[in-house]
Amino acid sequence: MLELDTCYSFSQVPYITYEGLDVFAEKVVADFKPELLRYPGILDMDEFLEYYCRLTVDYRRLSHNKKILGITAFNDGVVEIIDEKTGMLDELFVSKGTVILDPSLTFDKNKPRGRFTGMHEGAGHWMLHRKAFANDNPFGPAGIYKNQYLAAKEGRGDYLRTTKERSDIDQMERQADFTAAGVLMPRPALRIVYREFFRYYGEKPRRIIRGRSQMDDAFAKMLPEYIAKIFYVSEKAALIRMEKLTAIVDRGWGYGF
Repeated sequence: MLELDTCYSFSQVPYITYEGLDVFAEKVVADFKPELLRYPGILDMDEFLEYYCRLTVDYRRLSHNKKILGITAFNDGVVEIIDEKTGMLDELFVSKGTVILDPSLTFDKNKPRGRFTGMHEGAGHWMLHRKAFANDNPFGPAGIYKNQYLAAKEGRGDYLRTTKERSDIDQMERQADFTAAGVLMPRPALRIVYREFFRYYGEKPRRIIRGRSQMDDAFAKMLPEYIAKIFYVSEKAALIRMEKLTAIVDRGWGYGF
């Protein structure tokens, strides 16, 4: 497993740009399955987490309302789960390097979301944030989540646009989301898919600008659908990835892809 080589804040959160995270994600994919950079396809999440990251994956209910879908254990300890038989809170001992995912993510309709959540925990938090949650880091965010765990919550909107991080936790969540997307949908493979999409419609590859034309508005919907099928991610994750890379922008705003 590759280690992130960058500077860190006083609390041991990585100082790194989105461009730096994309470069790191590409290096990770090149180290894990280099063919996925040249031939767009589905990254095996289980193989990546268990054999590349050396993580243990377990499936347990983490909340009654499914607001918490995943947790990374950075240290040995006890985590609260929901007992499937009683529906009551229970305690589960977990070892360092355990990722717990909600069982609902194994349902067919939820598998694309489950793949992103699993990679958020493994390719994101585990690969980027172990220093921040180390037992010997007195200035880290250890006390924010019980037993030094970091929870992936459903419905977070902080990754969507350019919201400024308000805390170390906000910053780490955004970094984990961006890195998960970068590993599941690496830029070299995305560029190939992007060109194929436009070639199919007989057009040259270009930035899609919502609000400019009916065709661009249609492409802004169709491209994420196309990407989602190839990489087996949700259409929402594919759309956000394209927006972050500014391949899809709103009229009057945008940079190069």
